[in-house]
Amino acid sequence: MAPDPDFAELRTDRLVIRRFRPEDAEAFVAYRSDPNVARYQSWEAFTRAQAETFVREIASLHPGVAGEWFQFAVAHARSEALLGDTALCVDAGEPSRAELGYTFAPAHQGKGYATEAARATIDYAFARLGVDVVVAFTDSRNDRSIALLERVGLAYVSSERVHVKGEWCTDHTYEVRREVG
Repeated sequence: MAPDPDFAELRTDRLVIRRFRPEDAEAFVAYRSDPNVARYQSWEAFTRAQAETFVREIASLHPGVAGEWFQFAVAHARSEALLGDTALCVDAGEPSRAELGYTFAPAHQGKGYATEAARATIDYAFARLGVDVVVAFTDSRNDRSIALLERVGLAYVSSERVHVKGEWCTDHTYEVRREVG
């Protein structure tokens, strides 16, 4: 498994999955600041300064670096409007595994964009980064995330009680293995 310093973009029928740009900061902070979006994520609130710092810092990173998250901006192919993001983190201890993440603005949820972007990100992890397994974790109460994971081919593996944001919840693990042959 090797990093991909040449990554520029992925294209689907409706989306361009690319590196973040400075002009993405406003839309990025808008959906990251939404309490409904943050509910099942690791953050509580997100400021404009954090978004600008994030965009500057991610510019020097590459997908596939073991132990580091790389977030892909997901934009509409025609308008270039930022809809959300997907993310991959190749496991530092087991580089044949990568974790998938995703976050989308409420206005762009329920339209299939996250499904399309997650599929493309998984395909990229298998084809370009050479991982064998993609895993994802989701709160058991997050029905929409569970449905998305199942739509893109991840299967339920296990559950674990975890303490997140001051409350106990059940975290589900899902995975998909690269098809060989």
